[in-house]
Amino acid sequence: MRIEVFPTLLYCYQLENQNQIKEKVENYYDKHKDESSTPNEWNCDLFTSYGTNTFPIQECLDAFNPILEEFQKETKLFGKIVLTDMWLNVYQKQNWQEKHVHSPGQWSSVYYVHFDPNEHRATKFHNPIETLLASNGIKENCVSPTVKEGDMVIFPAWLEHAAPMNKSSKLRSTISFNFFIERN
Repeated sequence: MRIEVFPTLLYCYQLENQNQIKEKVENYYDKHKDESSTPNEWNCDLFTSYGTNTFPIQECLDAFNPILEEFQKETKLFGKIVLTDMWLNVYQKQNWQEKHVHSPGQWSSVYYVHFDPNEHRATKFHNPIETLLASNGIKENCVSPTVKEGDMVIFPAWLEHAAPMNKSSKLRSTISFNFFIERN
């Protein structure tokens, strides 16, 4: 008998009108692409707005609110959503981001602004017991959800994940953010 214990869930949603966000991202990137510097503690190669406080957070959050409301209904985690940070990552050819977590935090999200499923690979989520499985010879310990442009994946902030190298000449861009839910 198989008993599933402590599953880790990913929540996937589609943004209804993604063109407005896509246009804001393209304008922002065109204006700031030469200003990016990755934080010292990151071991990756990409453009990021992380820590710059220049990305149009409120406009994106307004667009994401219907998804966040749907997430709360699905999870039954009602309360005030408190955003802790939001940033843009843009991956040119050969850009990538290492395995990491978003800590401290409760929930994280990745929204796929520019993403061609024929050219790009989605975020790779690592099994929380990856080391145990590998020590028993099980090498496939990651999952990449099937996503398309305009999709948002919400996941526990402690879940290790990475952005695979972009091997395409097409830009891949994502908006990421972290949030808590203050329970009533």
